[in-house]
Amino acid sequence: MNPRVIRYAQLAAVLALAAFATGCHGAPPPAIDRAMASCLPPDTVILGGVDCQRLRASPVYPKLPAAAAALLEPLRPATYLLLASNGRDYLAIGRGPFGQAPPGATLLAPDLAAAGSPDAVRAATARHRRGVTGTALVALAEKLASGREIWIVAMGNATLPVSGNAENLNRLLHATEYATLAVRVTDGIEAEATGVCGTAEAARRLEEELRAMASIAAAAEARQPAIAAQLRAIQVSREERTVRVDLRADAAGVEQLLRLF
Repeated sequence: MNPRVIRYAQLAAVLALAAFATGCHGAPPPAIDRAMASCLPPDTVILGGVDCQRLRASPVYPKLPAAAAALLEPLRPATYLLLASNGRDYLAIGRGPFGQAPPGATLLAPDLAAAGSPDAVRAATARHRRGVTGTALVALAEKLASGREIWIVAMGNATLPVSGNAENLNRLLHATEYATLAVRVTDGIEAEATGVCGTAEAARRLEEELRAMASIAAAAEARQPAIAAQLRAIQVSREERTVRVDLRADAAGVEQLLRLF
């Protein structure tokens, strides 16, 4: 056989083996732990994640309101949390060195625990035993979770468990097919929220409402220049059916903004 043909065949074999090895070992791990995702009930309409380890280490953590910090407490040893709701029941799935079940929680594995509404915990336990893989929201969440300390995906027909001024979030959410929030925490926050609407016209109306709300809030807080400056820094943009809101704030700015809620 022609020596050149032999060399090409050898090279092709080496490349094929390299490609096989890359396919087997080079793929990055999923952003959302598969064992945790297997616990999620199929009727989940709100799904969130918290990288507890990285969040607790940030300068922003001590400035969180008590209600937000309390969400992390039921599964205190957790290094990562998944939070899910169907609009009625809620569920928290924690990954961490538990050893034994935290108070009020069910231990699914030595490093996996579930807490929340009884029906949701029972459903999570059954699905985990069967090894069922996640829900439709997991695919959307995969794009958000990597490198973010906090993220949320919510279907447009969901209702968030909020009160006070934050109730406006539900009105905005209901104008979308689904919405997302991704927050990267350093010495402040970088937050990106998107709302995907059913039509471009619906997206235009949502964009206008968001701009108006930001302007009104900034004007109302004019007597507090620090808060007003943070509100004016919010950027709203739109592309086809998607509306995007970007916010950047340092630790002091985060503390100021949280006073609005």
